[in-house]
Amino acid sequence: MSEPQAKTVRPLYFIASYPRSGSHWVRSVVFLLAAMRSAPKGGTIDLRNIDNIIPWDVHGALYEKATGQKPGQMSEVEIAAARADVHRLLATEFKGLPVVRTHAVRGTFHGHPTINPQVTRGAAYIVRNPLDVASALIDETGTPPMKIIEMMMKADRRVRPHKVAVTEPQGSWSQNVASWTGREEKAILVLKFEDIAKNPTHQFRKLAEHMRLPITEEALIQAVKLIDAQRKKAGRQGLARDYRKTLQPIHARAVIEGHAVEMNRHGYLTPSVLDYVGLTKEQALEIGARHAPRAVQ
Repeated sequence: MSEPQAKTVRPLYFIASYPRSGSHWVRSVVFLLAAMRSAPKGGTIDLRNIDNIIPWDVHGALYEKATGQKPGQMSEVEIAAARADVHRLLATEFKGLPVVRTHAVRGTFHGHPTINPQVTRGAAYIVRNPLDVASALIDETGTPPMKIIEMMMKADRRVRPHKVAVTEPQGSWSQNVASWTGREEKAILVLKFEDIAKNPTHQFRKLAEHMRLPITEEALIQAVKLIDAQRKKAGRQGLARDYRKTLQPIHARAVIEGHAVEMNRHGYLTPSVLDYVGLTKEQALEIGARHAPRAVQ
């Protein structure tokens, strides 16, 4: 009796970030660039179909298909173990692109890898100033500032499951950022939200090259314009926020004290930021070292 043939693996490329840092923006451009290559000339592209082409790896339906179990009946440990199975499913059976969105910290979750290395070829990680991230979360959820700041500082934080998604291990902002960008790796392209906002065409060209996505300059410019128009229509802010409209100095100081090390590494610990909260860089880094990220458990 012949052995069953191994399924062909299309290695996955992850578009990763901490929430409200621009991963949906990046995913939308990648979706458009891919769709424009196959869409008939003059045809319309429906961005509402994006989840069927570039999925988020917390969708409950993926876990049910990968394990045969109802996600709502699975324990957190079982969900953690199933992440690798979901990624393998996406790499072998998924009909869309071999590109996946994630907000997960890169590390382990109950001893299981959060990103399956056996079916991964690379990633783009989008990092955004945590002052702007906090401001966006406060404005969009109506949650009091200190609640958001505490959430962003919580080590090993996981998001609760809800109707269509399983729990996701996001960690703190610093944990998440450090896990993907802590050491230089050719397989991981780090993009700053602020750089994308200033020159999206240049940054998305870098992304297409890193992904080895064949595109034309005309298609790139068109995709950037389409997404920019959609974001403006939805009220999304492309440029960096003025976090001072949302965060009082005491709030901004709490963010800095919690994330100074990673903020400094990515160029966010600027004189204007430090002046706003009344700290020197040395003071901020000394306090921030107490909250330096560690690996997710």
